[in-house]
Amino acid sequence: MAKQPKSAARKPASTRSASEHEVSAQTAGVMPAGDAPHACPDSWPSPGLSQTIEEYRAFFAGKRAMVTGAFGFVGGHLARALMVAGVQVTALDCDASLSRGAQLNLTGLREQMNVVQADITDRDAMRELVGAGRFDFVFHLAAGATVVEKAIGDPYSTILSNTMGFVNIAEGARLLPEAERPVIIYSSTDKVYGETEELPYVEEKSNLGGVGVYDAAKLAADIFAGTYHKALGVPTVVLRMCNLFGPYDFNFDYRLVPKAMRNIFRDREAPELYMNALEHFRDYLYVEDAVRAFLHLARHEGCRGRVYNLPGAHYSATPDVLREVVELVATMQDKAQTDAPESPLAQMKWNRSIRIVKSDPRLIVISKQHLDGSRIGREAEFEPQVKFQDGLERTARFYHWYFTQVAPERPARDDVHHSDEPLPQLTPHLYEPPVEIVTPHALHGTEAPMAAASNGVARNTAKPRRRKIRTSVNRTSARNGEIPSQQDAPDNQ
Repeated sequence: MAKQPKSAARKPASTRSASEHEVSAQTAGVMPAGDAPHACPDSWPSPGLSQTIEEYRAFFAGKRAMVTGAFGFVGGHLARALMVAGVQVTALDCDASLSRGAQLNLTGLREQMNVVQADITDRDAMRELVGAGRFDFVFHLAAGATVVEKAIGDPYSTILSNTMGFVNIAEGARLLPEAERPVIIYSSTDKVYGETEELPYVEEKSNLGGVGVYDAAKLAADIFAGTYHKALGVPTVVLRMCNLFGPYDFNFDYRLVPKAMRNIFRDREAPELYMNALEHFRDYLYVEDAVRAFLHLARHEGCRGRVYNLPGAHYSATPDVLREVVELVATMQDKAQTDAPESPLAQMKWNRSIRIVKSDPRLIVISKQHLDGSRIGREAEFEPQVKFQDGLERTARFYHWYFTQVAPERPARDDVHHSDEPLPQLTPHLYEPPVEIVTPHALHGTEAPMAAASNGVARNTAKPRRRKIRTSVNRTSARNGEIPSQQDAPDNQ
């Protein structure tokens, strides 16, 4: 007998006017600056995302959408934006527990959505959920084994979740009357193109050559999306995403930027760079720009049945990205030592260098990935808005807060949260430009009230000094028996 999806009690999604969304510090639960020292720099939304939400509010208001993988990194950001735009959001995930480290838990936004815990590999559950949901859109971001190590360790489950997971949702839509079928916007990956000398990748011109287990499983779903649209009458859109970064990414063990932030802010160590990544080049895009892309594709009906690349705002060698992370945190710390010498950031001792560790030779990793974004620019009017350095600073400030106030110590095993108790909730700031927000709850059993800063995320306008970042080589494998990886593709479930 098929497992039934578990649905939490939901509150109606917001359909308020723009003026009602523009909450003051008092209505958001934010305390005046100076009342407490521990503020979460929740800089959501960026100006570009705020503008997109406002521009498309009339289109989205009152619509119904399901986000799969909503308790993951990208899914949480997307579900949040859709809710603020007036969409009735169903947040689906295989792990929607209150103790999971996720944006919807930390902000308490799950209470304003219909939360469903179910597995996309459960065909009957997906058929029931899609059939009964009356959705206008399904944003399919849920995925499995999104890093090389996990995929090669369990190829069957990787194919089941990444290929058949999509098919299960598309089948649920196909069984509906044609007029009631939702538009499925599928989150694919730049890895479907594989290794090639001809860059950048161009949709339907570049060869599709992903040979890794995860790459091939996503490519199969990518192709099935076209089949369901053209042959079976289910409207689909495919978005091949680049490497995303930003706050609320808790994939610390494998993904480049959050792992570097954990190395620095929790472990007080130099970030790790794996030997096989010394000559890697990747696109990087701030996560809120990716959310904008999903909103643009949903809004433009002419995009249905099409495949789009999601281009980065920054194309760089992986070692250079880590150098930029180290330089940014060093600049933040130098400023803190002048402005607030007693602050945790000013007092933090860490190694301002990069460590190189050995790679696993079994891994099939693409050396250069670079997406052409011309089509999505022409047809969906999308261009990245957040500059790489700005996004990186927003990200660093979030993780400094997280590893100072929520997870300051190394846990027994490297998960985000281990208590049976729910995560401490922050009072979310839903619409206005950046502010720092309050948590009304104790953090890990201690009272730690949050303070607000009226000017939001502080920016250092002084020109940063160029530093020589030392690189050390560690020829042993990563600690705790981990197989090293420099994979940082979005893990959306």
